[in-house]
Amino acid sequence: MAPPHTSKQTSSTTSQATSRRGVRQVKKLRVDNYEEEVIDDHNDADLDMDNAEAEELTGDLPTDASQDASQPNAVQQLLRDMQADQLKRNELRKKAVYKAYNTAHASTQEAITSHFDEHEAKAVEAYEAQMARLKDLLEMKAEIERAMAQKLGELRKDYVYHSKAVEMVVQHRMNQLK
Repeated sequence: MAPPHTSKQTSSTTSQATSRRGVRQVKKLRVDNYEEEVIDDHNDADLDMDNAEAEELTGDLPTDASQDASQPNAVQQLLRDMQADQLKRNELRKKAVYKAYNTAHASTQEAITSHFDEHEAKAVEAYEAQMARLKDLLEMKAEIERAMAQKLGELRKDYVYHSKAVEMVVQHRMNQLK
């Protein structure tokens, strides 16, 4: 005969659930479970509660069951307040993170800008030094070319003078041989 069928219950404990899911999910799960239990208890208590007990919890005298169910009890209000406070804290954290991000972004942008400005200043300085050196070299080249042109002119004069002198000697020798 087969064993009777039973519903399988989870064997995970709170510590196991924490390690699997994370602390925030477990806390949310606990709050959700607590809210369900409170609502269930509240509904059960409504059946047993008389007007005097309802007046103690809510501060009002309920006129009928629908009005009593629509008014929050102290625990539900506390849970709503806790949730609202948590949302406010989360918003403050988000604003702090956003502010820190903007501060870091601005300082990083400033650092990058200043780094590129320094690099550009160094590049301009190097460019100006190179242009000054190039200007000096071009002046030296022009001076050397002028000197070469002058020497070439002198060589031409000497060539012309010597060629005329050789021509005169050749003429003189030819005259002697005749």
